[in-house]
Order: sequence, then structure tokens, then C-alpha cells
Amino acid sequence: MGAFDHLKTVCCLGLKPESAMVAVVPVLHEIIPHGCSRLGLIAPDATITAAAYAENPATGPLFRERLWRFMDDPSALASLWHPLFRAVGIGWTLHRQGGAYLESAYYRELEAPLDSCWFLDAMIGDGDRTIGFVHLTRPRRARPFTADDVRRLDRLRPWLAHAFRRPLSGTVHQDDQALITTAGPTLLSGQLIVTPDARLVHQTIAAEGLLRILAGEPGNYTRYVPVRDRLPSPALKLIRQITGAADGTSNTPPRMRISIAYGVLTLDAKWLMPAGTLAEDAARDPKSCLIAVTIELREHAIAHAARILRESGATAAQTKVGIQLALGKPKPVIADELGIQLSSVADHTKMLYQTLDVHNSAELATKVWLDQIQNAARQRNPCPIN
Repeated sequence: MGAFDHLKTVCCLGLKPESAMVAVVPVLHEIIPHGCSRLGLIAPDATITAAAYAENPATGPLFRERLWRFMDDPSALASLWHPLFRAVGIGWTLHRQGGAYLESAYYRELEAPLDSCWFLDAMIGDGDRTIGFVHLTRPRRARPFTADDVRRLDRLRPWLAHAFRRPLSGTVHQDDQALITTAGPTLLSGQLIVTPDARLVHQTIAAEGLLRILAGEPGNYTRYVPVRDRLPSPALKLIRQITGAADGTSNTPPRMRISIAYGVLTLDAKWLMPAGTLAEDAARDPKSCLIAVTIELREHAIAHAARILRESGATAAQTKVGIQLALGKPKPVIADELGIQLSSVADHTKMLYQTLDVHNSAELATKVWLDQIQNAARQRNPCPIN
């Protein structure tokens, strides 16, 4: 299956818009080679909503601090945001990317620190109304985007609009709680260092975006947004668990898995003891230590299954059936959910098993959920050569 067909399939899987954004990113790289992607949904007043995703984790903190300063600067590409939004435009900034742009404060302060210089922007429209955006960036050492790139992205816009469109009231998505145990690999990972009374001491760059997702905060950086003064409630709950275990008032493990629109968030906490501290001394006075909280965003299970099946050579129809088989659903249920004949499900299943060299749904599920984890583990801990 080609990249364009796979993108169409992903856009029609019924994923929530946030998960769809994450799922289409690897395919966008194949269709239009680039460095990093930025995607998001836009409110009717042209502000970016809480549904936004950037591959480069440094984008959020940098844009929060600086982007709003350039929104009214006519020499900055950011000043074209509102005209682009009103016209559901695409590629409007290409003519400005050169000459003075490379010497501008906008480029030096925003794009250069992210190793992005050239970018292709497109608004995603529902009818004549803008509902989202896609920005693809390339580093300065790469070639700028061209009219051919614009045409490729324009072909994708109707499918991206379908994926980014909020469902009608009453539309039923997959049961995300049931998919927590089958979530895909880690996409973003960040860490916080906090005191036992939840005072933030340090956080990594990626933690900014993960905390925003956890708190459901808007990703809008077109105006000044003050920095939060407290951690989101799930992080506070985790800290209470680990401190409660230390003083004997709780036996709940300091670990959480939360189903969110983007996929699954995992939170883990552990004590950090000063060098040379004896374990028994730390146990007597745990509040003298710090706590490390690791937050990870993991790929949505359906998006993960679609990617693995596609990489294994499955067609679009086989991918849709294969996802359901990997989730343990029987063929009659799959036929009913996909709106196709049971005989079609059987035919797609037979061809899929041949393509993947498996014999039943259990082996297929192993290939989708376990093989990737085992391969990643082997890469992290290669066997020594005797």
C-alpha cells in the first residue's frame, strides 16, 4: 500500500482528531519529505485550541515565550496567520522565505533555534471554514519547499479535514479505556523534578507539551499566556501516592496510565536521593529527597496497528480488518462494525495472514503488539558477542 493510500486509511479509522494528527505524521514525511511537523485545530476566532501536536518538543516552550511578539510584525511570517485562516489558504508564505527573511528577528528567534528554516503551511477547511492547520518545516541546509510540494499537500487536505473534523454528538469512538494495555511505542517523553510538597524544581523541554496535554490547556501562542503556577491534578495525585507510601499511609504504586485523545499517557514517580545517602536514612526522612516524575505519550493503539500492518505490506482493506483482528474481535463483529459482508472479512483475513506469514489472529496480534516491543528491547540491550 502506498503512502497516500495509507494516509487516506488512517484518516478514515474514526480516530479522535488528536490521535489522527499523530498518526498521519509518519506518512506526511514519506509523501512530502521534511524535518518536523506541526499540526493543530483552530477555533472560530483563529486561535489554536488544546488539540495541537508538534514533533519537535522544543516548539511549545519557544513559541509560548516568543511567537505572540511577532503576530503584528508585518516583516514576520506569523503576520500572515489571520489572512491564511480567513482564506483557508495554502503556501502563502513561500514567496516570503528568502532574502530579508533569513536576516529577520522572526527567523533568528523562532525558527533557527528549532533547526527549521523553510516551511510549508496549509489551513485545513470544513467547507469554507478553517478548522485546523498543518505546518511542515525543513532545516536551512535542505532545499526550500516548491510548488510541487504545495500540490501534494493540497491533495491531502480533504482527507486531513475528514480526520480533523470533530465528530457529531453521539458518534461513538473506539473504547479508549480498553486500548490502554495495547498502546503503541513512546512518542514523547519528559521528566519533572519536584519536592515532596509538589514544588517544581526542574523540567525537561518535552515536559512542557506533555503537561499542557495532561492539563488540557490551549496550545495557542498568538497571545501572551502566563506560565502555570501548579502541576496538573494527575501529577499531584501521583506525588501524593509516592509520599503516602513513604510515610505508610498508602500502598498504591506511584504509576498511572491515562487514556487521552492523543493516545495513552503514562506517569511514573521515583525518589531521588542525594549522593551518599543511606537508604535507611532516606526512609526515616523522605521529605529531604526529591521526586522524579517521568511522563510519556504513547501512540494510540489503532494508529500503531495501522502503521505496523502497512509496514508489513497490508492493503487498505486488509489494514482495516487486521486492526480489528489484532484487538481480538471475531469476524462477525468486524463485518458489522465495518459495514461489509462476512465473506469479505474472511477473504481479507486470508490474504492478510498470507502477507504477514501468520496462521491465526493470535499470531497476528503477537506480530502487531509484541514484536515491536521485543525488537525495541533488543536494540536497547543487544546480546553480547561471545
